[in-house]
Amino acid sequence: MKVISFLCLFLCSTVAFAGEVIRVTGIPDENPTELQRKNKPLVTYLESELGTKVKYIPVTDYGAAVQALASGKVDFAWLGGFTHVQSRRMAGGEPLCMRGIDREFKSVFIANKKSLISKLADLKGKSFAFGSMSSTSGHLMPRYYLTSTAKINADKDFKGLPVFSGAHDATAKLVETGKVQAGALNFEVWKRMVKNKQVDTTKVNVFWTTPGYVDYVWTARKGVSPALKAKFMEAFLKLEASNPKHNEVLTLQGAKKFVKASASDFDAIEQVGFSTGLIK
Repeated sequence: MKVISFLCLFLCSTVAFAGEVIRVTGIPDENPTELQRKNKPLVTYLESELGTKVKYIPVTDYGAAVQALASGKVDFAWLGGFTHVQSRRMAGGEPLCMRGIDREFKSVFIANKKSLISKLADLKGKSFAFGSMSSTSGHLMPRYYLTSTAKINADKDFKGLPVFSGAHDATAKLVETGKVQAGALNFEVWKRMVKNKQVDTTKVNVFWTTPGYVDYVWTARKGVSPALKAKFMEAFLKLEASNPKHNEVLTLQGAKKFVKASASDFDAIEQVGFSTGLIK
């Protein structure tokens, strides 16, 4: 009986999605052109693994990604740690999988070299940019470390209120051009921009890097069937760098592999949200 039940579950899961349109989205943490480049091969891969149409739904900002998941407009969303916590508090979002690097993610603090900033304490009285208000690596964790490590109140100790650029690459450009003297962003975006010569390192440099924390995760909306969640997660966990088609997806996603995620992984992020006042 158990063998028959398992066989039925397997066969049903392989055909249940045929004809469905699986809708996915992600927080817009970089410019639209870069996001399109990263997600096109991923959508093609997911269609082959799920055996049905997959549609990427772009959103305008981080909050819109959370709202899309909560309202059922999308089935899965690539969220940061903070937006994941918002989704689970708002509508029962469930974490599925993350890149290996997301268990020890980091933010970098950068400065325009003309500002002569070399340590966190030097930021007092200087102009500063975060990314999106709801960004884990571009706002939540940098704000937390400013307070806990340098005793800097981001709403009182800068030259004016901090700027919110909306995206990591935008923060880097604000600092490079001198529109603000310093800022904080995702360390992976910074590395990519340096590698691709998208930022002038004669004008801007990293002066501090945070300790590691948990960040990005694929999140399922409440109500997605167990079979679809399992199949979606399996598609990521089976990605292997030795497979050329898989390697393209992994490279564009900034990953060497994907690993399972659990709700408890994000409890610390939730506590930081409370401690910084960003979660009430």
